[in-house]
Amino acid sequence: MLAVLTSTGCSGHHAVSSSTQGAANPPAPQLVRASGKLLSKCRAAASAVSYPVPCPTRVPADLTPTRGSGGCQLDIIGPGGIGGCAKSWRGWVIGSSETPDQHLVITASPRALGDFAKVVNGPAWYPAARVRVLRRLTINGWQMEAVYVPPETNEGSAFARHVVLIWTVSGHTYGIGFHNVRGLRQTLALDTALARGIRFVTP
Repeated sequence: MLAVLTSTGCSGHHAVSSSTQGAANPPAPQLVRASGKLLSKCRAAASAVSYPVPCPTRVPADLTPTRGSGGCQLDIIGPGGIGGCAKSWRGWVIGSSETPDQHLVITASPRALGDFAKVVNGPAWYPAARVRVLRRLTINGWQMEAVYVPPETNEGSAFARHVVLIWTVSGHTYGIGFHNVRGLRQTLALDTALARGIRFVTP
């Protein structure tokens, strides 16, 4: 997602640690109720792209939009390709936000995508892009794939070093994911807690 975002808070090198299986479940992440302002942003995004948008109803405390650069300013969630952002992202939904110790990225594709690397790279996808599939989950009745996004094979992606949940509903593919700061198990637990609170907002 380099065309969208050049400053994501994910430029540091964090080790990929911990397994997704074989150990006790980590403590449930602490999320707080999302503000009415965030719901309004979800509604505005859905209206702009004319398809349902995944809206988090519970988020980490102190979540704020990531600082943009080069005239491209992103919000926690919003339509892609507007303002100073690359026009190739029009029709997509893009969100980038952070807390003092985390980075969250949200995306939605205007069409269904079967290649997970295309989801995490969007229009900036290139043929050598690859992700590492971790496991399959069912959350809120949705079949989701959990993947890790290696920076070496996803150059420029805002999802680099993130654990991402990807799923397709009614002709659109969605992705949400936090930066892998404390290990894959902890990050997947945080993704899962966020996903449980996702509600689709329609145009």
